[in-house]
Amino acid sequence: MTRAIVLSGGGSQGAYQIGVWKALRKLHIKYDIVAGTSVGAINGAFMVQKDYFKTLWMWYNLDFSLVYNEKLEKDYNIPDGKIEILKIYAKNILFNSGMDIKPLEDNLKRLLNLNKFYKSKINYGLVTVRLPNFKPITLTKREIPKEELKDYIIASATCFPVFKKKKIGESSFIDGGYHDNLPINLAINMGATEVIAVDLHTIGIKKKVENKNIKIITISPRNKLGSFLVFNLNMARRNIRFGYNDTMKVFKKLDGDKYTFKKGHLEKNLLKHKSTLIEILETILKNKNNLLVNKIFNKTDYYQIINGNLELTKKIINKTIEYIGKTLGIDESIIYNIKDYNRLIKKKIMEINDINMKLIEQKVKKNDIINLLDTSLLIKYIYNQLLLAKNSDKIKRELRHLAILMPKEFMSAVYIYSINN
Repeated sequence: MTRAIVLSGGGSQGAYQIGVWKALRKLHIKYDIVAGTSVGAINGAFMVQKDYFKTLWMWYNLDFSLVYNEKLEKDYNIPDGKIEILKIYAKNILFNSGMDIKPLEDNLKRLLNLNKFYKSKINYGLVTVRLPNFKPITLTKREIPKEELKDYIIASATCFPVFKKKKIGESSFIDGGYHDNLPINLAINMGATEVIAVDLHTIGIKKKVENKNIKIITISPRNKLGSFLVFNLNMARRNIRFGYNDTMKVFKKLDGDKYTFKKGHLEKNLLKHKSTLIEILETILKNKNNLLVNKIFNKTDYYQIINGNLELTKKIINKTIEYIGKTLGIDESIIYNIKDYNRLIKKKIMEINDINMKLIEQKVKKNDIINLLDTSLLIKYIYNQLLLAKNSDKIKRELRHLAILMPKEFMSAVYIYSINN
């Protein structure tokens, strides 16, 4: 078997690929070929050299001035910072034929080790596009002269018109994403019989895979990585974590979707809290005196949970756990022990001020909750009502209404109730 790692273009989102690399090292997954486009060509060259820690250092300390001859005065995370970046890009595209990426070239020159690269047994391929006729150029290690390696890697990563065109000899080159942003076909032509493709899903053309008999394992971001044109230290570090988490999930070593949990923790969590979940759903939703209400709920997922459909219950509860996390602003990039995650949920729900509950109560009475901007308030309100519901038919009626109208928020409150009991 000949395994290739294929890395897509994606600008600053390339930090994600370093997280993937970290996971591949952890899993002891070897590779024989690396093919990349744009930032994938940059990271791919370091993967050929096996210079993981140097590459990690580069991305871990990434900022705007390490890529461009420009310095940001303001924090990107505030509106003024975003406006500043837009102005810098606009000014350079309109008046300077694109951004000057000399600092990126200097960093690449410093980190590339020609002896390591060319002596490595790992083959390498990249994609760029030659102007003026937009001719696609695919090059492998043996086709790239040593003295031009850096230039062709930069050519592959020249995100025109944001960057200036890359001149090599008499020719000008631009980003390989104008031809194939995920060069799986190149890797197959180089002899790959299995491909691990890291697709960042950014702007760029993706060619259909010509050989359908090749095994392809795709790793893609499940979380938002931020703008591919923003080079920000905190964003890069976060994206490294996402790349690691997603790879470990693809290879079944961690659990979760957008959030990440230690292997087996979600299943144990469900088994621990399932009976309480079923009990509270039965208490609220089953109504001996109203057959119509029972008929309505018998057609919902709630009924499937109550009647022990384990697969559907697992799916709903795991989605609910992540929905609560997103609503309460819990960090998506951390690997959680489910007990710690549940403790964090309980802490955050208790921090929501009950002063706001009167406002929610009024909105519930007026059927005006669908337009509620902060759904965490509604979850807290439903949770409070669940605590009082056992001996109140009036509250049960209200909760049945909310269960139909706002199922995500209702299930979130039921889950929080179950982990508190």
